[in-house]
Amino acid sequence: MRRERLEIGWYAVRPFFVYIVLFITVRSILLRLLESVLIAMSADMTVYYSFWHDAADLLILGIASAGAVIPLLKDGQREIMITRARSVGAWIRHRKDRRLLMGLLPAGTISLSAFFNLLLAGQGAAGTVSPDPYILPFAAAVYGFLTPFVEELVYRGIVWHRLRRGFSPLEAAFWSSLVFGAAHANLRQGLYAFVMGMVFAMSFELTRRFEVPYLLHCSCNLAVLAASAAGWGEVLAHPMWILFFGVLAAAVFGYWGKRLQETNYRL
Repeated sequence: MRRERLEIGWYAVRPFFVYIVLFITVRSILLRLLESVLIAMSADMTVYYSFWHDAADLLILGIASAGAVIPLLKDGQREIMITRARSVGAWIRHRKDRRLLMGLLPAGTISLSAFFNLLLAGQGAAGTVSPDPYILPFAAAVYGFLTPFVEELVYRGIVWHRLRRGFSPLEAAFWSSLVFGAAHANLRQGLYAFVMGMVFAMSFELTRRFEVPYLLHCSCNLAVLAASAAGWGEVLAHPMWILFFGVLAAAVFGYWGKRLQETNYRL
């Protein structure tokens, strides 16, 4: 049994390693090309870092993420469609209060994201982005829609789903979230990613619809971007706001937990 679980675990995380290697490779190549172009143009590096650095980073991130996930698209689509085919038996489908539960879920998830971002503010918070107005639409496209799709496809669509073949729902959520956090290669960002990964994974488990964790992920990233662009960082960093978001998140997920407890956690 232990050997079987190890084999399932390796089968699940293997695509993650493919994605990471490709991402690092593509990103490194693009950075070298950019460096070569700047040197060839004898570019003023002060001007580059003042006006183009953030835009170049976003472009490279977007291209590297999209390029690295291409070999995994077919596997991801297959795994997602398998889960979707079983959505009739999803836990949420049998709840009379499913509309209330689904209505509360975005509020709780965004609040949890805000709580952790504010708690870690100034210490390498996970959602820190440039508020420069000239790249806001591009940042929204990359951070708000592209990277959430890529990450949900890899970490929930493939890794989580494959882990479910040999692990319980909570175990699969834990290990896939641990991989998600480790991919950020930073303790504080990794902690944030792990917590949010648990929410995304369990939302996929309970609904069996890929669009649910994807849209939750998009909403969190866009909310952080909007708050950063609007300059609300100092206002929201007040302890009362941190407490507010923490209490709201606890209330929402406490309600979800209570409803789950009523069914003895039969997922």
